[in-house]
Amino acid sequence: MKFYFHYILILLLATKSVNSQTITIDAQIETPKIIENSLKMGNPGSTGKEITINNKFLSLASKPMIPVMGEIHFSRCNPDKWEDLILKMKANGITIISTYVFWIYHEEEKGTFNWEGSKNLKRFIELCKKHDVWAYPRIGPWCHGEVRNGGLPDWIVNQEAFKPRTNDAKYLEYVDQWYREISEQLKGLYYKDDGPVIGIQLENEYWRGKGGEKHIMTLKNIALNYGIDVPMYTITGWRNTSTPENEVIPLWGGYPAAPWNTNIKEIKSNASYVFNKPINDQSIGNEASTTKYQPNYSLYPYFTCELGIGNQISEHRRPVLNPIDGITIATSNVASGSNLPGYYVFAGGLNPVGKLTTLHEERYESGYWNEYPIISYDFQAALRETGEISSAYHKLKPLHYFLSEFGEQLAPMTPIIPSNNDNPDDLQYAFRVKDNSGYLFVSNYYRGHKKTTKKDVQFHIKLKEGDIKIPSSSINIEDSTVFIWPVNLKMGNNILKYATAQPICNIKTKKTEDWYFTETKNINTEFLFDSKSIGTVTINGLKQEKKNDGYLLNTIKSGLSNPIIIKNRDGSVKRIFVLSEKQMDNFWYFKSKNKTYAFLSTAHLVMNENENLHVFSTHETDEVIALNSTLKSSSKTKNGFKYYTIKNEKNNINFNLEKVDLIDEAKWLQISPENYQDKNEMYHKQFFKHFKVENTADIKKATFHFLTEETCIIRINGKWLNQNIAIEKTSQLDFTGYFKKGENDILLDFPYVKNKKAFVGVLEVEFYNANKILIPTDLSWLNTEQYKIPAPWDLVRNKTKPVITEKPIQYQDFGFTPNRYQLTLDKTQIDTYKNIYLRLNYSGDKITCYSGENLVADNFNNDTTWSINLTDIKLEKDVPLIFEIEPYGENPKIYFDLPQILDKTKINSIEINEEYLNVFELKK
Repeated sequence: MKFYFHYILILLLATKSVNSQTITIDAQIETPKIIENSLKMGNPGSTGKEITINNKFLSLASKPMIPVMGEIHFSRCNPDKWEDLILKMKANGITIISTYVFWIYHEEEKGTFNWEGSKNLKRFIELCKKHDVWAYPRIGPWCHGEVRNGGLPDWIVNQEAFKPRTNDAKYLEYVDQWYREISEQLKGLYYKDDGPVIGIQLENEYWRGKGGEKHIMTLKNIALNYGIDVPMYTITGWRNTSTPENEVIPLWGGYPAAPWNTNIKEIKSNASYVFNKPINDQSIGNEASTTKYQPNYSLYPYFTCELGIGNQISEHRRPVLNPIDGITIATSNVASGSNLPGYYVFAGGLNPVGKLTTLHEERYESGYWNEYPIISYDFQAALRETGEISSAYHKLKPLHYFLSEFGEQLAPMTPIIPSNNDNPDDLQYAFRVKDNSGYLFVSNYYRGHKKTTKKDVQFHIKLKEGDIKIPSSSINIEDSTVFIWPVNLKMGNNILKYATAQPICNIKTKKTEDWYFTETKNINTEFLFDSKSIGTVTINGLKQEKKNDGYLLNTIKSGLSNPIIIKNRDGSVKRIFVLSEKQMDNFWYFKSKNKTYAFLSTAHLVMNENENLHVFSTHETDEVIALNSTLKSSSKTKNGFKYYTIKNEKNNINFNLEKVDLIDEAKWLQISPENYQDKNEMYHKQFFKHFKVENTADIKKATFHFLTEETCIIRINGKWLNQNIAIEKTSQLDFTGYFKKGENDILLDFPYVKNKKAFVGVLEVEFYNANKILIPTDLSWLNTEQYKIPAPWDLVRNKTKPVITEKPIQYQDFGFTPNRYQLTLDKTQIDTYKNIYLRLNYSGDKITCYSGENLVADNFNNDTTWSINLTDIKLEKDVPLIFEIEPYGENPKIYFDLPQILDKTKINSIEINEEYLNVFELKK
């Protein structure tokens, strides 16, 4: 495993004294050489906005910057919500939106491309342009993304004429067509055309080592041939990915959990939480492995595309992620020198269902690695599959706002990292430095380990122009503490020697320049300012005294009422606000082309292209504090800021949940004849059902749920069922293989009996595209009484409607599906809201939700509440939702983060929350 070559030497410059808690970091280093103009990228864009990339960072118009990339799959999201999701990502500080383009979604059937509805790539990229975020399509051909065949269509993989993912001429012919289709979607939207598309990922996880470089170059040349000309070409870099030198940039990643592991043991080691983690994380996507193939990674900047805020839940591993898992991994990477944090996925979604098959990664039909839910692709992401904002979303904002504001200074800085900090309990720290300033990164969090409090810690940083100790006295750093502290930060004409709070942003108002920081968990906030240029410093009206040519401020309280006020000798005024962790969760920062805006709110906020503020939440009452603007609404003033109270009128959604059974779908049909005659003792009572099965997909499974009080034999499409049929007990008879698409016939043959007896049944037919139909016993079945058993080709005369009878009293408690529930909703109420969330807590292994024939939602249980956005699923009027819970098997091979109750299967609770939306104009 390799590090950047210019980081190896400086790993030894950070040490910890054994006899004291002073951590010494020698930052008196020369900045490593930057290699310019070596990467063979595409058109950088027009003069004055060109994007260029060297071996350390990306620059916009020659200014270094640290963009933040977040992944969302347009094809897994409701196209009516694309705009909302893009705005939510932008509000978090995302500047690049990456998205897989899954081939199988668009050409499931050979030669038939579909770019409509949720598959409309062009419209999605146009919305990125509308809202001024960059776009980064990941075009495959193979993508993975937990999609069937990694995104390759079945008709590509189910043949022997050529080998996919090679330079086989026939395969490349189809790839050529695929790239041509993509190029038509992206035409006019490239950065060179003033569009948002700044980069393209070719292939994914192409683990062919040096032998595969020709294929990557072939893909790049095909893309170029169709005008896919962008400032950045990339591949994923982990394991032994083929990397043609200087032609593509390898991007990296790291995840908090590993649902692909081939065991069900607790994960004890994870390099993603170590600051000197290897760039090439061998464990992504598979168990750890090593390879001798190692390109010269020093040629490339340390960019990432798959930092995990969460992970998808698999059948055999059910992790529950901590809200700070994602921010800790991202901080680890930035501390280690990464200058582009990229998240996979930032927004979850719902897998579409194909015409022929489901399109999720599964192991039983396609031989794939894992088994995942058919519909759910939640990933425990910052934006959940419902579009809701998660707790992790809030924890990421401080880092992203910081990178947006201070990325120009941070990007050229070199990381100094200790070389012996890979024990899970070690305090992780690094210092990124350039000249005489830098940022101190610290983490005392490691997923799966309760870390000890690091007591009496002080950092001693040796700089070229003098040493600095942070803070003035030692501190304790508790478990789950993550922070970034500035050293010699230029704040306009003031120098902040250090702060024990993380800088977020600065905002100019009419009279002041306001700086916002966020406090560090259970550590006293302390600022040390150089006294040059400062006239006076006050806190809460009290003038602060200068000591040793500086102002040491350590009586600072969080909130808006106690700012540090600096009056400079030139008459300018700065106000410094330190936000608590809760206030930081509620802090929102927006940059427009002309101005920046900041708010505090208990609700969630986005700002559209017209600079209108959208306020949304499920609360009945919310508050918005405008920190540097005024909304067109009534307000009150406090501490010089405008406070707005929003009251939402609650309108409870009517619903009813009841336990139902498949047996309730059917009628009991009487077996015994109405008029028994002794002379017909050798007759048979026969029931017939003719029906047509129509679906674009093949039949996957057909089960006849059956309960009879008399012996019976069954014939399906001319073939007798060779299975035992229980009497007076429920049977689940497997009709798979007997049934077919198109016309079908069923014959149930009973003896001629005198005593009153009956039967009931429901045929459940499931298709490979997750559709399901039910065919219950009812008046559409016909019956007759005759001596002979008719041959399949016989025409049976005198068939009449059967006699329906009451359920026999002894079977009142019998059922086919004991864990089945029906939810009835008032659809007219739901249609009045943009988002309505159904929260459901259940016991059991898995749950599915059907609307009519369609599977619309599902979940693998990890002991957290499951949410469904009712406005994202197809709801038919007067058609209830059906929930079916699958119980755990005996001794299931599943790893759980949270302990499960394995012997119960039921819905424990359910509630529905509507989301309120208020839109405010800003006063100009």
